[in-house]
Amino acid sequence: MSILGIIAEYNPFHNGHLYHIQKAKEISGIDCVICVMSGNFVQRGEPAIFDKWSRAEMALSQGIDIVLELPVMYATRSAYWFARGAIETLHKTGIVTHLTFGVETTNTEVLLGAAELLAKESQEFKSDIKSALNEGLSFPRARAKALSKYFSPDIFSTPNNVLGLAYLQVLRERNIPLIPVPVVRKGTSYNEGTLTPNALPSATAIRHRLLEKPEEMPSTLEAYLPLDVLSIISNEIKHGRGPVLADFLDSQVMTLLRKSSIQELQSIVDISEGLENRIMQKAQMSVNTKDFLDSLKTKRFTYSRLQRFLIHLLLDYNKDKAAYLTGGPHYLRLLGFTSQGRKMLKKIKSEATIPLITKPAHAIKLAQGNDAFNVFWDMDTLATNLYSLLYPNMKVRSGNLDYYRQPISLLRQH
Repeated sequence: MSILGIIAEYNPFHNGHLYHIQKAKEISGIDCVICVMSGNFVQRGEPAIFDKWSRAEMALSQGIDIVLELPVMYATRSAYWFARGAIETLHKTGIVTHLTFGVETTNTEVLLGAAELLAKESQEFKSDIKSALNEGLSFPRARAKALSKYFSPDIFSTPNNVLGLAYLQVLRERNIPLIPVPVVRKGTSYNEGTLTPNALPSATAIRHRLLEKPEEMPSTLEAYLPLDVLSIISNEIKHGRGPVLADFLDSQVMTLLRKSSIQELQSIVDISEGLENRIMQKAQMSVNTKDFLDSLKTKRFTYSRLQRFLIHLLLDYNKDKAAYLTGGPHYLRLLGFTSQGRKMLKKIKSEATIPLITKPAHAIKLAQGNDAFNVFWDMDTLATNLYSLLYPNMKVRSGNLDYYRQPISLLRQH
């Protein structure tokens, strides 16, 4: 049996995502789809605009059969670790055979060649990256410059190609036999902030519109989102569970920035090269997180990387915890399933190489005496507990949602 895997954030789900699912099914000939999705915090270093359960429901309503959560320790890291955690999650189900992802180039052979180069990483290539870093470039730009010695540099400047390259690199590096199914992205660019009539939108533009006028959402977004997704979003807004803004974190994050010692900052993952000293200085001079990020950003330290640092600080995501990443995910956290997905879950239970968590009681039992499991699970539950404080409606900000929210069951065929 062939199963198609998708890695996504669906922040939120829109018609471009629907196109990708439909096209990937058409190319591969596979109808069964498992998605690994970021939870309540996403890779760009922000809280998701809606929580993981509502976004899982959006995906299930549009052709995904099972949604699994990507642990936050992978979801908020660089493209490489994001890709590695997601791919290993799919592989450890024991049943996924194909991996689909969006790209901005029709020349996917170039991505395959670049992935091979990254997986082998010769001394010459490492030297080229080091030279570019010494010029003050960020790691992604330094790597792109090193790759430009072999390939056109334009190919590695777009977000989907960067992630696609990371997926292919991980497949080769880890010798994971998933068959790649790249789909050329259609519509406006990934970072386009405005909605274009009669075009597939970017999630960025959708978020901007939602945050501008959430009360007018149904009438202004119906051309860009599936009707079922609109209904789910309307329900979340009605009950005060969204939209969630990154600005909601301002007071918590600024408090942490101003009270943290040099040693505490140094312990946070990805803090190096004396960055902690500049963080302490800028934290005292800045009035909010946007002001802080704007003052801290350089060619070496990109906005996204610095945003991720804020989330890592919030979650106390330190280098000791990050050491567990190399061991891979320690469980499959089920967020939702359809009728077809329920049949696939039975197969996962017998084929998976790590436990499938469908109930909180499973996690409590598995956590006993398992340090690695505890680190991952504690981080995921902490992320949910802090995220729920960001709901616009104070009455729904209860903690421990991971212990009493059940997986979404959408028991109809798609």
